[in-house]
Formats: sequence, structure tokens, C-alpha cells
Amino acid sequence: MKKRFIVVVLFLGVLILCGVLYWSGYLVFNGPLPSFNPNPGTTQSNETAELEGTPKLLIENIKGRFNKISADIENTGDQDAKSIAWSISVEGGILKQINLHSTGTLDTLSKGSSTTITSDRVPLGLGRLEITVTVEVTQSDTVTQSAQGFKLFFFVIGIRT
Repeated sequence: MKKRFIVVVLFLGVLILCGVLYWSGYLVFNGPLPSFNPNPGTTQSNETAELEGTPKLLIENIKGRFNKISADIENTGDQDAKSIAWSISVEGGILKQINLHSTGTLDTLSKGSSTTITSDRVPLGLGRLEITVTVEVTQSDTVTQSAQGFKLFFFVIGIRT
């Protein structure tokens, strides 16, 4: 009787550990066998030779809110950024039912300043989310930042870049 109890507790512990690793993005199923992903969040920027006097945008602080996602855009360049197009894409959830794409534009962002962008309402759901924030400006390169989070009914929690 004790041996069965120990086996059941160990099995449930391994099952819970695998579930936590899957939901946090460290365990990925790309085929019949799972693989371990040591860095689930990525940041990409199409870096070219920087020109003097160009705006340089950074995406920081991707956060979850009550049914929304926000991110900060900062201009660290030498010039004001004009006509900034941004988008926030959210995909995932159980059975991949969450699919949201929010877009917008900013007229200008002064050098050394930052602003916060917010997505539209993320639908009610449960499960892991893939969040991609993209910022495009005509005078500079496109900047993309990806993050992962978890949707728990009304709340977006545990966002990691």
C-alpha cells in the first residue's frame, strides 16, 4: 500500500512539473518528443549601420493588465521619431482560440521620451500566450519584441520576455 502511494505521488509530481515547464515555455513539443527551450523569450531588432541623427526605438516593459496588454516605447536616438506604426499580436490559449491583433499610430515621439501603448481587449480564455510587439518608423529600422504570458480567465499574468 505504501509503495503504491509513493509511486502515485511521484507520478503526480512529475506530471505537475511537466505542466509548469510547458506553460512557462521551457518545454516545447515540436514533434513526438518534447524538447527543452532554455530561453523562451526573444528580442529582435533589424540592426544596420546606425546613421547619425536617426531615431532609435526600444520596446520595454511588456505587461499584463485586466484583459489588456501594454508596452512602453522609448526613443533613445538623436532625432524625434515621426509616423510610428505599432502593433501588438496575441495568440494562444487552450486550443489556440485567442487570436488578437491591435494596431495604432503615434504622430511623434521626442528623443529621450517614452510612451505606453495598450492592446484591445484580450478575449476571455485560459492558457499560454505568445505576445509580439512591433514598432515601425520610416526613418529607422523595425523593432520587434516577443514575450510569453498566461491568460487566466480575465487576467493576463506572468509575462516574460
